[in-house]
Amino acid sequence: MVAAVISVLLLILGQKTDYLQSLKDALSLIVHPVLLAIDVPNKSLRWIAENTADRAELLDQNKKLTSEALLLKARLQKFAAIEKENTRLHNLLESSYKIGEQFISASLIDVNLSANTQHIIIDKGHRFNLFEGQSVINEDGVIGQIIEVHPLSSRILLITDPNHAIPVEINRTGLRTIAIGNGVLNTVNLPYLPHNTDIKPGDLLITSGLGGIFPMGYPVARVSKLTPSPGEAFMRAEAATIAKIDKTREVLLVWSNQQPVPLLPSEPTTPKQTINDAR
Repeated sequence: MVAAVISVLLLILGQKTDYLQSLKDALSLIVHPVLLAIDVPNKSLRWIAENTADRAELLDQNKKLTSEALLLKARLQKFAAIEKENTRLHNLLESSYKIGEQFISASLIDVNLSANTQHIIIDKGHRFNLFEGQSVINEDGVIGQIIEVHPLSSRILLITDPNHAIPVEINRTGLRTIAIGNGVLNTVNLPYLPHNTDIKPGDLLITSGLGGIFPMGYPVARVSKLTPSPGEAFMRAEAATIAKIDKTREVLLVWSNQQPVPLLPSEPTTPKQTINDAR
């Protein structure tokens, strides 16, 4: 009974006040080495597998990665040209356009993918200027957002968690809606779509930029299932996340560039100044 009462009081203090924040940070410093120790067998197995791989397999993989790198560089050149053209068009329309985000990578040290709560813990915290609400992606798409930051680690709420919602838009039509987690791995729900909505399986959902958390334009999910619901206002829709969370080992923390491109530059800028401004 005493333990239960103390637990309830601590929960209330933790949610209603910041008095326990220093205690949480201190406990995170103690728990951090334990989490790292738990992850050691995983890293050891990967290291052994990587170092005992067949030479021919490694050469083949290297060849594929080289080809992919060349292809990505070619695509990036085209994307850079499209981005510049888009900026010029926004300037002609007398509107500002925000370009570029800054990133820092982090490794996973703990994963919880239960039905009630889906989150991960990464190995970076306050000392890297991470903050609550910061958006998180991987090489494929959006993962989630930071909900707790400690000195050496941070907790990320995944977009598949039942308590998470993310503003998205259908890339094909521009229609805006909300993607809500349902506790199922790599799946989100689209709960507010009328039956006459222009949407079909395979449509890509990207971040809309609304809400101020996730930058605009990042892939979130692809529509996988549409089920009419007779007698109800909305259809039942599901989408498969682009980022396969169960296979992710590294994530990227995103800082949005809040400085809009000026409509009419006050003075000529050199290429070096332009690059620095974009960064």
